[in-house]
Amino acid sequence: MKNNNIQDERILSERRKIQSRGYAWIVTILLVSIIVQQFFMRAPFAQYAVEFFVLIGCGLYNIIANYKKGIDIWNPRGDDKKQILFSTLISGVLSVIFFAVLSGNYQISNLAFYFASFVVFFFITRLIMIGLNNKKQENIDKELNDDDKIE
Repeated sequence: MKNNNIQDERILSERRKIQSRGYAWIVTILLVSIIVQQFFMRAPFAQYAVEFFVLIGCGLYNIIANYKKGIDIWNPRGDDKKQILFSTLISGVLSVIFFAVLSGNYQISNLAFYFASFVVFFFITRLIMIGLNNKKQENIDKELNDDDKIE
């Protein structure tokens, strides 16, 4: 039996906002749990593997769902490559500092390798995602223009 009740848009909007905040809290708690178990408790990976894979799954779900809907989460302001590289470098420095403090690993060679890997991986990933998203946006625009021509 179908439920065909008409729901108030304001209530639906508020419900979605509440669920969105709840999702953000769950992701934050998962991340904190992983950091505490890995760096402070020195737990084996098996102990926090479920949290890790759920966190990765949540991130992938968000990326894929936004991509399918044509929502640009990777380049919302239309940054050029220099700005993207600059933000990736800043993120890399902060990540290295965070990693060094939490892991206690202060070897320059390890930190330099971590930094270089981080910057290359995230810069290339971001460029690829921006390219894919631009193609998706073009397809959506083309479909909307085709729909306008039909009417």
